This record gives sequence, C-alpha cells and structure tokens, in this order.
Amino acid sequence: MLRKLKYSKILILGVFIYLMFQIGMEFISKNVDTLVLQSENLEAKITKKGLIIRDEYIVKSDIDGSVNLLVKEGEKVKKSQEVAQISSENTDKDINKKIDKLDKEIDKLKTGESNISSKDIEVLNKNINSSSDKIQTNLLNNDYDGINEDIKKANKDIKERNDLLNNDIDSIKLKTKEEQIKMLILQKEKGILKLSSSISGIISYKFDGKEDKFTYDKINEITKKDIQNTDNQYEEVKKDGEDVNQSETILRVVDNYNYYVAICVDKDEVKNFKLNQNIKLRNDKQEIDSKVEKIYDDKENFIIILKISNQNVGIYDTRVKEFDIIYRQMEGLKVPKTSVEKIGTKRGVYVIDEESKTVNFVELYKIAYEDDNFIFIDCYNDDSKDSKSINIYDKIILKPNIISKNMRIK
Repeated sequence: MLRKLKYSKILILGVFIYLMFQIGMEFISKNVDTLVLQSENLEAKITKKGLIIRDEYIVKSDIDGSVNLLVKEGEKVKKSQEVAQISSENTDKDINKKIDKLDKEIDKLKTGESNISSKDIEVLNKNINSSSDKIQTNLLNNDYDGINEDIKKANKDIKERNDLLNNDIDSIKLKTKEEQIKMLILQKEKGILKLSSSISGIISYKFDGKEDKFTYDKINEITKKDIQNTDNQYEEVKKDGEDVNQSETILRVVDNYNYYVAICVDKDEVKNFKLNQNIKLRNDKQEIDSKVEKIYDDKENFIIILKISNQNVGIYDTRVKEFDIIYRQMEGLKVPKTSVEKIGTKRGVYVIDEESKTVNFVELYKIAYEDDNFIFIDCYNDDSKDSKSINIYDKIILKPNIISKNMRIK
C-alpha cells in the first residue's frame, strides 16, 4: 500500500513537472525576441577630416593708401573686373615706379630678337615713346582732345612693332604690359590705383595665407600631415575706407567652379574607392555630390582627391571640414549581429516558419556590407533571389539560444 502511494506521488510530481515545463515553454515561446526584416536604405560611410583645395586669387595693394571696395562679400565677379581702388597722395610717384618697372619688363621681352629690322623697330619705339610723352604733357595741360589722337597713333605704332616681333618674343605678354602702361598713365589723372581680378569667381574678404599652397596644380603634393596639421585660420581684411599698407591683402577671389577635397585613408578603407566613383559628402545637414578624381599613396596611407560637382557650394571661407564620406548607397535587409550564429563555416540566422512555427537555420548570402552591429544583405540583387536565403518580411530570432532554436515559436 505504501509502495503504491509512493508511485502515485512520483507520477503526480512527474505530471506537475511536465505541466510546468510546458507552461514555461509556452511562456518562453511567446516572449522570444524576434524581428521582422524590412527593406532599409544602407549608407556605407566613413568620417574623415577633409582638406579643401581650390584656385584662388589674392588681390593686394601695391601702394599705401585708403581702400575703396567696389564689390560685396559673396558677389560674383568677372575676369579683369575692377574690384577695388586705392587712393594715395603718393599715387603719381607710385604709378611712375610701376611704369618704369613695366618698361624694364618690356625691354627684357625684346632681348634676343632675330630676323627683325632693327631700324624699323627703333623708329617705332621712338614714335611710341614720343606719343607717350605727349600724352603725359597733354594730361598735365588738360588737353584731352590731343590725348585721343596721341593714343590712336601710339596704338598704331605698337601694332606695327608687334607684327615685326618674331615668335621668340611673347607678343601677348608684351601687348598686355603696354596696355597696362596706358592704363597707368590715365589713372594718374584721377590719382587712384585701380585693382582688378585676374580670374572670375566669388569675392571673399577673408584669407588664410595658404592660397598658393593648396591649389590644383599642387594637388599631387598633398600629404597626410597637410590634412592633419591644417586648421581654419582665416583673417579678415581691412574694411572699406580704412588705410592699407603696400602688399597688404585687399580681398580674395575664389573660383567657384572647381573645388576639391583631400582625405587620408588607410589600406583597408581605400578598397572602398575607385577612380570616377560617385561619392556624397555630408556635413551640417548639407549633401555635396563629388567624384573620385585621384588616388595616390602616402607611405602607409592613401590620399583620395574628391572633385565637387555642385556649384555654389558655400565653403569659400573654410580650409578643413569634417565630412561623412558616403561611398555606397543601396537598399537591402539590415540584420543585427546579435541574431547571427556561425555553424561550421556558415553564418546565418534562425528564421521562424509562419505556418509550422518551427525554427530553421538560414545561411546569409549576398552580404553587401557589415559593421560592428549590423550585416546588410542585398536582397534586390537578382542572384540573391533564392528560396534558401533570407527575404523581406522573414521573422528572425534576435538572440538565439539552445531553447529558442529547438521549439515552436508562438
């Protein structure tokens, strides 16, 4: 009797344990963390400090005086457009010095003439000098009617002389310098020095002194140290009406059609880039389109030059800036790494069959990109449309364990 009672207790205990186990499994099956895979946009990117390179022209004052700025900050100017004037009591003296300097430069251009009639050149030079003297005399006497005739005659003599010059002389430079002399002579009447831009671009009243160092002509010389050690150190120029000294910077003209950004990457990161690849730069919620222009090595690192294709990008007064370098964008499935397990050489996830509620291990194919937290699957690639691979709307177990992998999930 006691033995039967003992067996009954064991049986009841067994049933109780079984029921508790089933209740526990039922509870667990309803509380397993799962994720329904959705299509998401992937941005494969790295964050880097970028060195901004562009062609810039610094306008400096050739004399001491008071500056009169003729253009506004951010305004577009054309090549040769007058941008500022310098007024000085010593303007005449300074202009004469500039004329003398140009005369010497013209003489140097003529050195080494060959196959030219020296007498003809000599006569033309005398005529030009005579016309120049008459122009200055007429200016002093306020005889403006005579000035026009002398200028016409000087232009005619200059043209005839240039026609005689052989190809060894840079006739374009010669003509430019002679035109500069005529402009300087006419400026003496007003007592001001006119400053023009040598390029078309955007006006800025800030400069950092690196305008000649970081140019496209020297783009192959950019190093990792240049990028690391360069900071934004822009200074403001003198304001309108203030006094300036000789050789002082008046303004800066920025070529707004050609911008480049240099970044430094390591040997692993450089694998993500190739020539002519489209790249997006993001900073301060602004996206800038660019393309890989150059890639070259710098000891153990690599320098990548990105050409900006957006016009009117407002980074005129910036030398360095931190960017998100987005080198790949795609649509796919974002799989948390906490859901990934490795069986042998295969990496996969546990997918719940919606009909049978059973759990199946599915290997991951077409891995497009992965970081420390996620793996992105290119499910829209034609080659990846396989019934064995994961698909959109599959439900996966987020943190698989020995229990959740071997049970029916409610």
